[in-house]
Amino acid sequence: MGRKDISLKSYLQDTARYADLWNGGVFQGRQVVKAKELQEVTPVRFGAGRSALVEKTGDLVMKQNYDGQRFVILSLENQDEIDYGIPVRVMLQEALEYERQLRDIRRRNEKAYEEYRKRCGETPAKVYKDAGEYLYKIKKEDRLFPVATLIVYWGEEKWQGPRNLSEMIDFGEKGAGVGSELKKLVPEYPLHFLDLSTFGHLEYFRTELRPLLELFAKRNSRESLRECLEANETYWEMNDESWDLLTRLTGSKSLEHLVRRKKKGNEEGKKMFRPLDDMISNAIAEGKSESIVDLLEEYGTVQDKLKEEIFKQKDLQILKEWLKLAVKVESVEEFAQQINFSAGG
Repeated sequence: MGRKDISLKSYLQDTARYADLWNGGVFQGRQVVKAKELQEVTPVRFGAGRSALVEKTGDLVMKQNYDGQRFVILSLENQDEIDYGIPVRVMLQEALEYERQLRDIRRRNEKAYEEYRKRCGETPAKVYKDAGEYLYKIKKEDRLFPVATLIVYWGEEKWQGPRNLSEMIDFGEKGAGVGSELKKLVPEYPLHFLDLSTFGHLEYFRTELRPLLELFAKRNSRESLRECLEANETYWEMNDESWDLLTRLTGSKSLEHLVRRKKKGNEEGKKMFRPLDDMISNAIAEGKSESIVDLLEEYGTVQDKLKEEIFKQKDLQILKEWLKLAVKVESVEEFAQQINFSAGG
């Protein structure tokens, strides 16, 4: 997600918003995750074996403490494109977190064992109760803390990727015969998934996430966005950080300028109902144009004239098609050819 991802991480570092995202997106508004109990931890997970090193970095990870003792690890992954391998990615990241906890347990047990042996000169049986505990350094009563990952999908198209591990595995035609038996052996590993393109219960959110997500959901509908901005005063009460994030998510500064003028409550703002349509339309078009240019710059330099051509286009349907095209092409030149652009023309 690039710059958008950085903005989202910064915005959701606020523990009240982070808790609200989980409570609204996973627990139907029930206040299961407590903001005051959250603490950010490193999103980097790694595993070190005898012959290999593995390192994975998540978007944002927080630890929730219960009564200062027990805790759960809550991980967040933001997506604006479909990752067709995401069940495996999430599974690996969570497994690495469990492995990290096991390493801590082993270190703690070994330290206790060494200190006990130096102090008392006793045999291992006084610390480890059997050969298995002594060999693997994990005691029968040792426990891991739960790990959960929430995937938040910010993309425009409906999510078409897998929502669990089983959907990625070939069990044979329709899982019949031997395949149906094999399927019983493999854990389904379902994902915790918040698809903002289809989620219909924004009333579950209690912080400024609610108006932010409501406006974000209407980002491609000029009429819906206009009606919201004109009819609901709560949108104008969102703090500057929320408005700044919204403009980054939509990729447009025009919307920010519109909001600043409207919030001032001056005579010009009060008479903006007709110009509002045009400004919103321009804001949406500008956001799509910036997204197209960002994608093309991954292939190489985008000529100024091509940029001008892209930003000059205000037809939202055409821009939507161009955005899809920018994802599929393999070069800037191919994109220019597909839209019949000529630098000399």
